[in-house]
Amino acid sequence: MLNRALILVILFSWNLAIGQSSAELYKKGLELRAARHYKEALPIFEGLLKQDSSNINYLQYTSYLYAKVWHDEAPDADKATLYYNKAYYLAKKALRKDSTSAEAHYAFAFAIGVLNENASHKQQIANAKTMKVEIDKCLAIEPHHSGAYHLLGRWYRKLAELGSIERFAMKALYGSSLPEATYKDAINAFEKAYIYEPDYILHQYELAVTYHKMDMNADAKIWLQKALHANYTGDDAADTKAKCQKLLDEIK
Repeated sequence: MLNRALILVILFSWNLAIGQSSAELYKKGLELRAARHYKEALPIFEGLLKQDSSNINYLQYTSYLYAKVWHDEAPDADKATLYYNKAYYLAKKALRKDSTSAEAHYAFAFAIGVLNENASHKQQIANAKTMKVEIDKCLAIEPHHSGAYHLLGRWYRKLAELGSIERFAMKALYGSSLPEATYKDAINAFEKAYIYEPDYILHQYELAVTYHKMDMNADAKIWLQKALHANYTGDDAADTKAKCQKLLDEIK
């Protein structure tokens, strides 16, 4: 059986052979990403990156797609970490090419976030500061970046959940600059993500999760029902709706 890398090269070469230029493939890749068809977008950007490994757009979008696709696939930790490290490397390379790219800062923050899921507790605390810095840089450049606000919401919620010992460890790293994060801070960030990207049900799910943690289940149900009835067809639609239904069943 042909391995995935060889299939990728064949498909990309075939696309070029039938007259699709790199510009046309890039446009197609962006359209697929915007429609949240990540699995179809990834091989296009991988192929483009093989053609030009220094292109900032190819670097930052391939980074994001590696992290997103393999996070959604939920493989074993070792396999996931392999792709997350690729995402991390590509995002750092993108930032070396252009430190003013909001998308590169977002891709880097996203890669850190998924890597943290399999990291040691000590490493998670150390990574949290870098992740917040990258989110802030992204939003300073692009104040309406919904993905960055989504990450910020998760960051605030995680900090709000920390116990006293964990907060002490974070305080030692941050010093006096450690934010006094609350669930309300997380809600505010997720709401902005929703405002700037109202059709993406993952924002709605995370709002529901946070309201549930605040014992505001009436609000949580509103967001869960909204997500469940949404006409959303992205790659993560089935998984997100399943999580919504599971949470709704738990709080009824």
